[in-house]
Amino acid sequence: MALLMFRTFGVIIVSFIVLIMYVLHRKKNGKFIKRRAVNEEEKIKYQKWEKIINVMAVVGLLILGIFITVPCCLDIPYLLSNNLVEVTGEVTQGAMSGENSNSERRIHIRDEKTGEEHSLKYWGTGSDLGDKITVRYLPHTEYGYVVE
Repeated sequence: MALLMFRTFGVIIVSFIVLIMYVLHRKKNGKFIKRRAVNEEEKIKYQKWEKIINVMAVVGLLILGIFITVPCCLDIPYLLSNNLVEVTGEVTQGAMSGENSNSERRIHIRDEKTGEEHSLKYWGTGSDLGDKITVRYLPHTEYGYVVE
């Protein structure tokens, strides 16, 4: 549970810091290209590249916000109330049988009650296909942990 809180709040804090850094950079009219133009042609080229880099930075910030930060923010109430999605069922995909090292993994579990298949990421050791396990995970980021 502590890993989920650390990961969720860490992503939100890092996203917020990146946004503040970009806003401060734009506020003081900072340039991404630090070289001085030698002639007029090079000056025009640098201005064009500055615009391209700014557009890419804004698009990157939007993608970061929409696909990473917003789901983390939506999961905060689940974390604070300890009301995670709990599923007990059989591992159907993504298992790493025979591997004992801890790493981030994605597995699919078929719920034994509803027959619905759930997908989640977790940090831990692998499990065999067909194992019956119980997991708890956050619904928006699909990150969780194995209970048993």
